[in-house]
Amino acid sequence: MRILALACAFLLISAPSAVAGGWAVTYLDPVPSIQASTTHTVGYWVLQHGTHPFSGDLGKTGLRFRTGSDDRIFVGVPLGQPAHYAVTFTLPAGSYEVFGVQGMFQDHSLGSLTVPGTFLTKPPDPQMVQGTVEGPSPWQEIAPPLAKPAVATPAPAAAVTPAEPESEPVPVWLVGLVVVGAAGLFVLLRKRLRPFARKTKW
Repeated sequence: MRILALACAFLLISAPSAVAGGWAVTYLDPVPSIQASTTHTVGYWVLQHGTHPFSGDLGKTGLRFRTGSDDRIFVGVPLGQPAHYAVTFTLPAGSYEVFGVQGMFQDHSLGSLTVPGTFLTKPPDPQMVQGTVEGPSPWQEIAPPLAKPAVATPAPAAAVTPAEPESEPVPVWLVGLVVVGAAGLFVLLRKRLRPFARKTKW
């Protein structure tokens, strides 16, 4: 029983990301095309809850590249801005799943990379981007590319006015047909009324 209690305590201590809603999100800085067997340096940000720097000792961060059974981790170094890091790596040609290594927090899936080629990053789950930075912003000119969840705002309803039917010009052949018909009717009536006019002469 004592061994079971110690095991439970060890699991709780070794899984801080599951305690108190602990999670983080990694954002990549703009990255150029990655070439095979070439040294590249990439900047990235590790933000707790996707919005702010972690206040304690985060631990080692970096990028993880996985393809099949090959799993490569490159550890980053802190830069001058809070929660901002840089990592240097080189990779052979191939396709990789990419993860942000986030110290005490669980790795964050960033997307994929085909070498040679560019990162295909996927936006973080909106539920992982929560909260705001309390007090003044910890960043100035150089700041992370925070992914703000899109808020759907309904577009104003457009006023619908019934369109008036456009008057099309009457075809010439139809006008001619009406004129010929009217002339024929006039001649016919005149012939029929001529005998009646003779009978009624005074």
